[in-house]
Amino acid sequence: MRAIQSLLAPESPIQDLRWKAGEAITRGPLPPRQRTPTGNGHDAIIDGTCGETVPPFAHSFSTHEPLSPRPAVDVENPVLTADAVSGHGDADFVADPFLFVEDGVWHLFFEISNRHRDPPAVIGHATSTDAGGTWSFTDVVLRTDTHLAFPYVFEWDGTQYMIPDRWDHLHGEPRDIKLYRATSFPDSWAEIATLVSPTHRLNDFVAFRFDDRWWGIGGDGRELYAYYSDALTATDWTPHRENPVVSNRPRGARPGGRPIVGDDRVLLFLQDCVARYGSKLRAFEVTTLTPTEYDDDEHPYSPVLEPDDAPLGWNAGKMHHIDPVYVDGRWRCAVDGNIGLQRAFGNHHWSIGIFDA
Repeated sequence: MRAIQSLLAPESPIQDLRWKAGEAITRGPLPPRQRTPTGNGHDAIIDGTCGETVPPFAHSFSTHEPLSPRPAVDVENPVLTADAVSGHGDADFVADPFLFVEDGVWHLFFEISNRHRDPPAVIGHATSTDAGGTWSFTDVVLRTDTHLAFPYVFEWDGTQYMIPDRWDHLHGEPRDIKLYRATSFPDSWAEIATLVSPTHRLNDFVAFRFDDRWWGIGGDGRELYAYYSDALTATDWTPHRENPVVSNRPRGARPGGRPIVGDDRVLLFLQDCVARYGSKLRAFEVTTLTPTEYDDDEHPYSPVLEPDDAPLGWNAGKMHHIDPVYVDGRWRCAVDGNIGLQRAFGNHHWSIGIFDA
């Protein structure tokens, strides 16, 4: 009996072989479903608000909402896998991609996870000069004493900021939501404020400017919480009076990417955790958002991301994140996906792809 238990232990040779088989699937993608995108290329950000507000596209809602993303036809997905990164040992996966475009250079910030390290996850960075078709890893750009993921990067008043997800990988205790400012973009960041000190689990916090104040939304997969502040860098943002603003809704209660802000509503991307964590991504329209009221409705086009139909492949098991950037009159999106047959190969083999909407 002890011999069998040893063979099935988390770090046993059999389990290690099982895990490496999953990594091989990630590195060997199946051909994606193709769809010819509209538009005329990806050479420039045409929306004048890009890089100045959160998110980069903040005009009135239009037909350009990124609600039907498909694999980009001019790239080979996945564009970034664990074997392409360094600086954190032999990484298991890369996930939670966020884009930032500046002077023709595309920057990608993402989680690098290594289950053998303590803490397991740090924030990595890569660049692209062909609009996300190919990426060159640069380095780990943020490392602390806790697990880091979901590096929500944005610019406000000419300064770049990041709000990474911080969580206690050992005990599951709540961790403060901290704001970082770039001291030398993209590879040097300094902590400048604690936005929220939750007494409950609060993951994947997204901040945005709406109706002349700052808002932050995070969740735990069942409950969604909102906070607000007059100033981005203020400490202890005010909790919404009705927190949690959404209760017992596993199909949409944890952010899964950058929201899109319109004149009178906010489009939130929320993970569907009904079957399991992050199995697909849904879109919800926040139609009422004040310090005392909150209301949202699922968009008719939701879900916006689902696993690929193929039985194997880099995104055949789960898709739980999108970060859209508006280029040449259309959206280019960084997404992540997990392989299929996770019971056979392990739960976490995330990699990063590029979709168009």
